[in-house]
Amino acid sequence: MKKTNSTFIKSMISYTTIALLGASIMSCAHEKPTKPVPKVDPVAISSSSTPAEEIRMQQSLIDQAYASQTDVLAPVHFDESVRYFNQAKKENQKGASAETVFKSLSMARGHLQKANDEAKLTEANVGEVTHARNQAIVAGARKYPAKLNALDDKFKRGLKTTEKKTALQNQYLDLELSTIKQEKLGKAQSLLNQAKVKGAQKTTPNAYNDALSKLNIAEKTIETDRHSNTKIDKAVAVATAASTRVMNLLASEQSSRNRTPEERAVTLETKDKALTDADNVISEVAAGSMKKDEELALQGGALALSQDKNKVLERNERDDKIVANAAAQFDASEADVYRQDGLLIIRLKSMNFASGRSDLPAESMPVLTKVKEVIKDLGPGEIVVQGHTDGVGAASTNQKLSQNRAKAVEQFFSTDKALENNKFDSIGYGYSKPLGSNKTKEGRAQNRRVDIVIKTTQSI
Repeated sequence: MKKTNSTFIKSMISYTTIALLGASIMSCAHEKPTKPVPKVDPVAISSSSTPAEEIRMQQSLIDQAYASQTDVLAPVHFDESVRYFNQAKKENQKGASAETVFKSLSMARGHLQKANDEAKLTEANVGEVTHARNQAIVAGARKYPAKLNALDDKFKRGLKTTEKKTALQNQYLDLELSTIKQEKLGKAQSLLNQAKVKGAQKTTPNAYNDALSKLNIAEKTIETDRHSNTKIDKAVAVATAASTRVMNLLASEQSSRNRTPEERAVTLETKDKALTDADNVISEVAAGSMKKDEELALQGGALALSQDKNKVLERNERDDKIVANAAAQFDASEADVYRQDGLLIIRLKSMNFASGRSDLPAESMPVLTKVKEVIKDLGPGEIVVQGHTDGVGAASTNQKLSQNRAKAVEQFFSTDKALENNKFDSIGYGYSKPLGSNKTKEGRAQNRRVDIVIKTTQSI
């Protein structure tokens, strides 16, 4: 009996130790604050709305805050907002009353509003760090959560000295660089690793060393100018092709091992003959083609002209359909959609930014979500967000404001994983490109706009 009690007590002690250890680990992992979360005022929600509508709205607001890096700039209130939001979703799923769901959502919205306000104050002191973090995320750092989360934990704990800010900024930049290398050179590096395991250094040393050299050149190109996609993509393509060649040579060498010397000689003879025959055919075709070209020049030219016209008509018809499908997503009060110089332009008319502010208003989320869907339908491409203001105020102030607003919209799009195959950019024009007169209220309203300029793989 005593033995049983002793075993039971040991088991309970062991269980309690494991439970406490687990709680400690979870606390560290989530960086829970050591002091209570400050109280906030709940944000009232219209009783005419439905829980489903407000949940969708809150999801959009959280996505925007996430894109603006509020999760690291003001983690305490942001985490509370997410906690209340998840609570509201569970309540709605279980059939709770609208009043109960709205109560949780109003707290979620209050904490998120407070988080956004705190984030703006914090960002003023750590702007360089947030920019470096965003660059890492755009490069694809979310695919490597362990590295990103480790840096984010440092960010959330606070950066009280210039040295800490600079150190974390450099670490985010290093993460961006390593991410670009992995994303761009991952395939070439994997092929070379496989080739090395298969003995390429001995079997095909020249090809292996050549591929390794090209891989190093591509890596240096990334290190020299990490944002020059044109240079990088060329170097990466060369490195990948060289690595693929090594694997192909290894496969050929492996295949030839089971053949007799005579069979290998016959194979070479066959290849040589094929090359010779191909050269003879090319020569014969070249000799006879001149006369045929002269005979077919006139009718061929006419046929080509006809085909070109048909292609133009088909392309115009296809482009008109693309524009029509995109325009059908928006009400007249939300946006204008049109084609210009091979680009699809979505001119947003319902952003309603607060005066002097660049944070995305809650009421703009539905139209921005519609733009997302249009981009998804069009497929991979290049998207530039252009910000414009009216003529009220100093030029420098309007220029900065238009850039910040365009950047906010760009981040809303670029952080969506469903759009990661697209390339995003933003630019502010201030009041340098007005559509109407800045002397009238209507003209100024027309000039305060955001244009989404889309260049897709499809023709427009």
